[in-house]
Amino acid sequence: MMKAIAMGLGLTLFAGIAGAWVQPARAVVLNDARALRGLHTAKAVFLIDVKKPQVLGNVVRVANLAYVGMARQGVKPHFVVVIIGPDVAFLTQNLLGISYRQRAAAARIQAEIAAMSRKGVRFEACGVSLTQGVDINPRDLIRQVHPVGNGFISAIGYQAQGYELVPVY
Repeated sequence: MMKAIAMGLGLTLFAGIAGAWVQPARAVVLNDARALRGLHTAKAVFLIDVKKPQVLGNVVRVANLAYVGMARQGVKPHFVVVIIGPDVAFLTQNLLGISYRQRAAAARIQAEIAAMSRKGVRFEACGVSLTQGVDINPRDLIRQVHPVGNGFISAIGYQAQGYELVPVY
């Protein structure tokens, strides 16, 4: 009998504690007001070399979220995305050399790039990576991606023009 009472008391106590942990959280307002205080515009150059289409797709999607978030908070974003290394292969019209498994991810990347380009985001593909890395003719890139001579030079040039570097490796 004492064992049953103790067990019942233990279950009741456990349920009470568990219930306390499951209390609904208060809504938290997320914003970047402190970081964006006093800004009207912000310039960023993303230098991306992640080597996996799923990761590249996620990075491009999050960059778009940053663009939208800044605009929503009253700051006009000016973004340039420079893609270097083997990631440039995911930016071609025909996806030649891209495995069947990676084609869906590449299609999502290209759709996100198209949407961001319509907002004014500039996308560039490193010419060294295209011609000496993965052997892709720059004419095979989707129309929203601009080939440049060297992605590093492009990133350096944008930084000299006041763009903040956002390296993603």
